[in-house]
Amino acid sequence: MLYSPKPIAIMLAADTIDRSRAKKGDGGQTGSRQDAGRYSHMRCVGNLEHIEAIEGRTCVFENICHEPSSDEFIFYSRRNESVPLLYDHRRGEQRRLRWRKAGGDEIDADFATLSKFVSYKHRNTWSAVVHESPLPPDYSLLKGTFALSAPFVPTNLGHVAWDEAFPLLVAMAQLGVYTPALNILRTHRCEELSLRTNSSTLVCNKFAHAFLSPLTGAQPLDSPPRLQTLPDLAAAHPRSTLCFERLLVGGSFDAFNSEALNVGKEPLLALFRHRVLAWHAIDPTAVPSRHQILLVRKQGRRAIANFAKVEAFVRARFEHVAKVVVTDYSSLTMREQLQIVASSTIAISPCGGISMILPFLPEGAYAILLNYLLGADEPRRHGECEGCSWSMEAELWRHVRHVNKMYYQVWDASDFSRSGPGRDSSVRVKPPRLARLIEAALEEMQPR
Repeated sequence: MLYSPKPIAIMLAADTIDRSRAKKGDGGQTGSRQDAGRYSHMRCVGNLEHIEAIEGRTCVFENICHEPSSDEFIFYSRRNESVPLLYDHRRGEQRRLRWRKAGGDEIDADFATLSKFVSYKHRNTWSAVVHESPLPPDYSLLKGTFALSAPFVPTNLGHVAWDEAFPLLVAMAQLGVYTPALNILRTHRCEELSLRTNSSTLVCNKFAHAFLSPLTGAQPLDSPPRLQTLPDLAAAHPRSTLCFERLLVGGSFDAFNSEALNVGKEPLLALFRHRVLAWHAIDPTAVPSRHQILLVRKQGRRAIANFAKVEAFVRARFEHVAKVVVTDYSSLTMREQLQIVASSTIAISPCGGISMILPFLPEGAYAILLNYLLGADEPRRHGECEGCSWSMEAELWRHVRHVNKMYYQVWDASDFSRSGPGRDSSVRVKPPRLARLIEAALEEMQPR
């Protein structure tokens, strides 16, 4: 269990104390004029010395409010006495959470990011207006900890689990507000996103339910419940101003591109795995009583090009010592997917999003991950070298401590389908080479 230290409260001389006191409330309780002395506060980790350095900036706000009529967040600060919110190396002390050239600022900038940023997608950022006054006399106060979350690639399991849900758990731990019942506010419902098909919307809801809902403490249901959005919350509390006891904003949303963001987070990766499996009624501590080899079939890019041959070989070679399970996951519920993974001792998978369910393997299991080889003129996004066999998602995998990683390496055109080497090319697996990895894993897991 993670605990937050109590805040420091120092009594000042009587003539300097603001005697107004805030009335305690619970979710949806309305404030009164007795709350005249209540102001907003914030604590952050990350860079607060450069306005534009929003990547990784993570904050918890107390008594911050949302005004539905203007769709603005409002931070209430003391007039002429407020602590600076940010210290910029060039621009000095800052007492605002939004900068606009139209308002006379040098730059256009928001205060925090709500999702991973890539140049070809819309950037989800957050800002607030600062009012030099106490909270207004009438508001609805929502008790507990809330967190804003923006979908990045909502139909990719890896991005939902590790670039959206996991960072929320990390943010709670970093800021000392860890709770088993986080109130997640997604910026958009799956139905509001520009998804190509109805099936994409179903997948979006399926992944959100599987990996975000375990953080909320809500009970699993047969049909996925809709995660709340801010408009949903405002409609449920029709007061003019909606205020939060605690609101988490920002985070480290780049698990697959920045290894530095994963360093030291091994215990939190284990905690996230534990919470997700337990929420799906799967024992996170269970160890399989017999070997199960999971062979993952993928369609499209990054597949195993000669899958039928590989499956036949694995069955013929290893079915006498292990149960061989073949799946593409698509027809399974998320609980069924996680159950198969949690019951496997060896998993063989193409790289990419389809492999990012494998951190839910049991303690001591082996993951055999197919590598890739860059093609001619492909960008080196992860430090790849020419002619080198490279591991996708390595930035995260290096910090998944309970799974043993093995890599099926690739070296030349003979390791690929007709399209040849490339980041997204399908791999032509050579069964004898794969067998050596499986045999080594089986031998290593034998009782000593």
